[in-house]
Amino acid sequence: MINWNTKPIAPPSARRLAYDVLYDVFVKEAYANLTLQKVMKKYSGKKYEPLSKPEKGLLTELVYGVCRRYNHLTWIMGRLSTRPVRKMDSKVRILLAIGLYQLVFLDRIPESAAVNETVEIAKKVTHLGNVKFINAILRSYLRKKIQLHFPQRKGHELQYLSLTLNEPEWLIRRMSAQIGKARTEAVLEEFNKAPALDIHANPIKLPASKLFEKLKFHHAEPELIPFIPDGNGIRVGNGDAFFRSPLLKNGEAYVQSAASMIPAVVMNPSRGDKVLDMCAAPGSKSINIAQLTGNWASIDAWDLYEHKVNLIDHNARTLGIRCIHAEQHDSTVIDESRKGQYDKVLLDAPCSGLGVLGHKPEIRWRRTEDNLKEFPPLQQKLLDAASVYVKPGGVLVYSTCTLNREENEDMIAWFLEKHKDFRRDTFDFAGRHLVEGMITIWPDEFHTDGFFVARLVRRNNDD
Repeated sequence: MINWNTKPIAPPSARRLAYDVLYDVFVKEAYANLTLQKVMKKYSGKKYEPLSKPEKGLLTELVYGVCRRYNHLTWIMGRLSTRPVRKMDSKVRILLAIGLYQLVFLDRIPESAAVNETVEIAKKVTHLGNVKFINAILRSYLRKKIQLHFPQRKGHELQYLSLTLNEPEWLIRRMSAQIGKARTEAVLEEFNKAPALDIHANPIKLPASKLFEKLKFHHAEPELIPFIPDGNGIRVGNGDAFFRSPLLKNGEAYVQSAASMIPAVVMNPSRGDKVLDMCAAPGSKSINIAQLTGNWASIDAWDLYEHKVNLIDHNARTLGIRCIHAEQHDSTVIDESRKGQYDKVLLDAPCSGLGVLGHKPEIRWRRTEDNLKEFPPLQQKLLDAASVYVKPGGVLVYSTCTLNREENEDMIAWFLEKHKDFRRDTFDFAGRHLVEGMITIWPDEFHTDGFFVARLVRRNNDD
């Protein structure tokens, strides 16, 4: 018998939920954004009372704040503990990070609340010895915080930059060698800002101008993204208002980083084009291409995994896109039957992700310099395959969400040296005439994720 009088259960506190999310991120290597979305969804249903706006805000702040400032927080732990940080239990590190983040960065939270609430969570997830240790470290910080100072920049520049920019030393050293110290610092400072919420209009259902008016009506504080044409890229100042509105559910808009909208713009597809998106999930770039052609193209969207293919199908249906054909396919394996069949091919290649450290701050602590060696061989294999599918006179767009030169400019140089039947293709973007046929989207300049996009054309037989 159904009990119709069952009351919703009160949700756990924001701090406890932050601990659960961060445990998954740092121990199980989950993505912070996806795990946080799952938790938010769980505590917005019928079983639980919804999280209040302040609790949502604190949960988000703690998760992303700890992910960004993790080395800063562990540096403090190291100064206050005789036990090496690397030998601390993972639960202890995470709880200390949550408590210290509040004490160091959140002035609005009383010190007593930061300490006591963290200790209460510790009592539920670990043993008494760890509880006492956590309590002692947090209270030690309150006594000694005035005495804690970062090393001076002079004489300790790399360590100083690592702690102030919240990035591993190897990344700062590598980026500085490739793009210079000034740009490196500007880019990494941008990664420590809360990322904006960007959405793409869906002109198949609603003109961008009308979507903009609806966003204003719902108090979502919209602002046009100047480098996305036709008003289709919109930055939303009030994310809560946007997600409360029916616009997302109705397929009138969808969430997408401004930088990831750019490959389709550079491709510049035409009505009637036959297009291949080789690494398509979750399908946003295929959807961009469909929208730019007014739903009048034939787009094959490939992904290696069945559940991601289903996601592409679902997203396309929600938005009323009928010209995308999602298919499970290993893009490193050439399909001989489709050689030279496509007017335009997009290869948004798997990469090191060093351009999305704002949206995915935990990546900075997972990547190692050795990890970067894994990506170029895969990218080369995918580019070799992509070249096969492009018609003579057709276009190949290569993009990544990294700022690593070896995966970007060096990859294009390698490709053109091997494939003499391709050349760079000049294009215009954001008021610039790009004669080199490629552009790097710098986060400090465009205020979005870091991206690289190149446009190549296959020579006609008579070229």
